[in-house]
Amino acid sequence: MDHALRVAYFSPLAPMRTSISHYSGELLPHLCRRAHVDVYTDDRIAAGQEVGRVYPLYGYRDFGQPERYDHLIFQLGNQPEHVPIYDRFLRAGGVAVLHDLDLSGVIGAKTLGRGDGWGYLWEVRRNEGLGPFLRTASDALLRRQWPEPHQGGLEMNRLVVRRATGLIVHNRPACEYLLARYPGARVREVALPIRRPPAVDPVEARQSLHLPSDAFICVSVGRLGPAKRIHVAMQAFARLLERRPESLYILIGEPPAGYPLQELAQTMGIAAQVRQPGYVDLATLYRYLAACDAGIGLRDPGRGEASASLLRIMSMGKPVVVSSCGAHAQLPDDCVVKVDAGAGEVAQMAAALWALSAHPPMRLWYGRRAARYVQANHAPAIVGRQYVEFLEALATVHAAEEILLREQPVS
Repeated sequence: MDHALRVAYFSPLAPMRTSISHYSGELLPHLCRRAHVDVYTDDRIAAGQEVGRVYPLYGYRDFGQPERYDHLIFQLGNQPEHVPIYDRFLRAGGVAVLHDLDLSGVIGAKTLGRGDGWGYLWEVRRNEGLGPFLRTASDALLRRQWPEPHQGGLEMNRLVVRRATGLIVHNRPACEYLLARYPGARVREVALPIRRPPAVDPVEARQSLHLPSDAFICVSVGRLGPAKRIHVAMQAFARLLERRPESLYILIGEPPAGYPLQELAQTMGIAAQVRQPGYVDLATLYRYLAACDAGIGLRDPGRGEASASLLRIMSMGKPVVVSSCGAHAQLPDDCVVKVDAGAGEVAQMAAALWALSAHPPMRLWYGRRAARYVQANHAPAIVGRQYVEFLEALATVHAAEEILLREQPVS
């Protein structure tokens, strides 16, 4: 193109507790080297912006005159923090970055979360069609209460896909799913940006976090919901404790309401060996990752989302046990240990954890390859280039469409 792209970029930013805040924090400095980017975020964060940012920062309410920009980019997650971004996207259109194919949570937050059950039913009708609308309404009448967000198996993404000028996803299964369901969509797979991690001494990390020096430590990171199958990981960890009773399992993040991980650990008799520090900042997270011996990154077979937390564990040179489905199936076999979801999943995972705990050279081998993979494929500079390539391709297609429309004969 003859000029630098002008981009309006909508996203939550730190200190908001979302993985997409970290995502944007890592991507934006590199995207700004290739385009002129105005960033729109929560109005309170914008009002207290840091001095010396490399990009102009505005509140959501400041956005106007979309014609000033070549592209509008909306980072869409499935949490309540994304409601204002979702609303502005539907009004303005643009490039939607789908961190989750399932948007029922953000739609539920803007309707059910505000006591608007009828509004939720209307959104089901618009996104899923008449059949799911009737089923959801009938279920609500029978139960005499509105459904909870995320319930019902609805993904609620049709309006976004139809409104988008382009779609960005982070793995091949998500790309293939969208193209199969929406053949005319313009979809691009773009890697998750993971910066090179800080150097943290494992011994000092364990000391600072009051962790035993001789324990085999496993870690899971992120939103600790059912999709991460922590209940399955706990079953495998319980079997590991039979051989390595000094082992620890650390769960970093916050479980959703109704997913009682602590009670589950108590029921299994492993509560003393399971720790839940909750949400931690990035500096503390890297100390935990330096202190751990292995990561656990299971995934619901029905979900295709990529995991930045998994890649962050890998970037620290740690081996990770993952489910061999969805986005995790794309990872090379020589940098993660894969287990199959199903009847033998717990046994496979327990065997993998035992092998990693018993063989430090095996941990080192997988960990080194994991770190190299992340550095080669997920550097933020690479992701910034992929964004601009996609935006330029969209601009070329749009210009070609305008030429064809002008040249069509008038009948």
